[in-house]
Amino acid sequence: MKSNLPMGVRVRMSALGASRCARLANKTGTIVGGSVYVNSVSVLFDGNKSPTTIHREYVEVVPPALDTGRDSLAKRH
Repeated sequence: MKSNLPMGVRVRMSALGASRCARLANKTGTIVGGSVYVNSVSVLFDGNKSPTTIHREYVEVVPPALDTGRDSLAKRH
């Protein structure tokens, strides 16, 4: 079930993730690593100091045009 989510990719919560983890529903973050669990990734959500391990199906890649994260504006200019 392993999907292609390399380190450094910006992600947001998917519809499934938002329904299962309501407190993370509007969060975006960056993939910072894998996990000891095959179907999970470590995500550093914007504003957090430490990463959260979450199932791969709970996140989706944010297209660069829609990314409004802290450092995304610096990358565009």
